[in-house]
Amino acid sequence: MEEDNKLMYKDETHVVFIKYTSAVLILVAMIFHVAGITPWNSILQMIAASGWIYVGWKWKEKAILLNFIPQFAIIIPMLIWIYYIKDTGL
Repeated sequence: MEEDNKLMYKDETHVVFIKYTSAVLILVAMIFHVAGITPWNSILQMIAASGWIYVGWKWKEKAILLNFIPQFAIIIPMLIWIYYIKDTGL
């Protein structure tokens, strides 16, 4: 069992780097959100979510994928609504 874990995480330092980078980007996106810096908060959130999706895929961790994949279905339509549809009167 322990040998399986060693094989799973062997040579995956790039995954750990992506994980921590994505975590920091999510925190920065939250700061941007509170400061009202839109759409950059959403763009950073999606970049970070992409990193977490990669990590979840590499680690075969379905809970991570379940958390971050739906964010695109939430963020992208809202950005389209805010910046392209809202003021057109549709």
